[in-house]
Amino acid sequence: MTEIYGMPVQMGTRPIVAPIGAGEARIPALVRLPGERLLLFYDERPAPASGTGADFNGLTMASDLPNPNRIRWMQRVEAGEWSAARPLPEGAPAVSSDACVGVDEQGVMHLAFASAEGAVGYMDSRADGERLRAWWAWGSGPEDLTYADMTDALYEATGADALFATSGATASVDGDVAMPYVVRVGERTHVRVVYARGGRITRLADPLVGPDGILLDETSVTVWDGRVVANCRLQGFEGRGSGARYLAWGDGRRWEGGRVWELADPGCNACASGNLFVHPHERGARASGILAQLSAPWEGPIRARSLVGMGPGPFGYSDIAVLGDEAVVVFERDRGLWEASFLPGRW
Repeated sequence: MTEIYGMPVQMGTRPIVAPIGAGEARIPALVRLPGERLLLFYDERPAPASGTGADFNGLTMASDLPNPNRIRWMQRVEAGEWSAARPLPEGAPAVSSDACVGVDEQGVMHLAFASAEGAVGYMDSRADGERLRAWWAWGSGPEDLTYADMTDALYEATGADALFATSGATASVDGDVAMPYVVRVGERTHVRVVYARGGRITRLADPLVGPDGILLDETSVTVWDGRVVANCRLQGFEGRGSGARYLAWGDGRRWEGGRVWELADPGCNACASGNLFVHPHERGARASGILAQLSAPWEGPIRARSLVGMGPGPFGYSDIAVLGDEAVVVFERDRGLWEASFLPGRW
């Protein structure tokens, strides 16, 4: 469990990845490997030909998700600087995006990601037809990875018409990496946590379904006070899905409770680490990112104590990692990636 004692001191906010041309650098995912090695994975997304992803393959794709995308990675080195960005090693599909990353009890890093190479987008994927591809990679680090196309195994295990792993860091539960997948069956979505160790599926949590017809989307999984906690975005944009999130908790296999939480949030990927929560703190725009401390949802209504802001301006998808006495947040701004770091005294 991650706890805060005292207020954090912000050490600085700065750009660390610039977009290439008219494209974007998006979807940060931070992971701490053994030996305090901190890595950042992200999407390098070229600008689409005329403003929509469909111009690349003629399929239904989000306007900010053109092909070809590719995942790149960097390492935080001495004095808080970042190394040059590198591609995934040979063996990865040419098109890759939306990295989800965690470490199992043997120190093996697991990376889950999507690929639309030669296939279909999320909205066109069907269980009995062409499927959006789901890949895994695992190894001691990003220089040495084994790859596997997990599409058929994951679709058969979940009954999905389409699925993708939620981007960002994820927790280890009982030694397994807990990978949260957004699963679409027909027109409805839910979340399914798939556990991995050594490149194989070890178990699945029960489906996590939103109450009262709420459709769940990208989800951050953390371990908090001995419970596995899912912090879920509600599906939808432009007023549908904004202004609330859903928190659920359980033992890692079954969900014992859940609570809808009303807050200033535009409907966006967000990151959680124990009782820490980072998100855009506006209802109508992905802007004004904050680091907050949450009260336990199983004890009553959720309360968020704002600890520190990351300045005015855009604030999109984000991720957080804690290194001893330092917390590092990487977030989207101005088509690139920025870093904010904090020294809270004790986490």
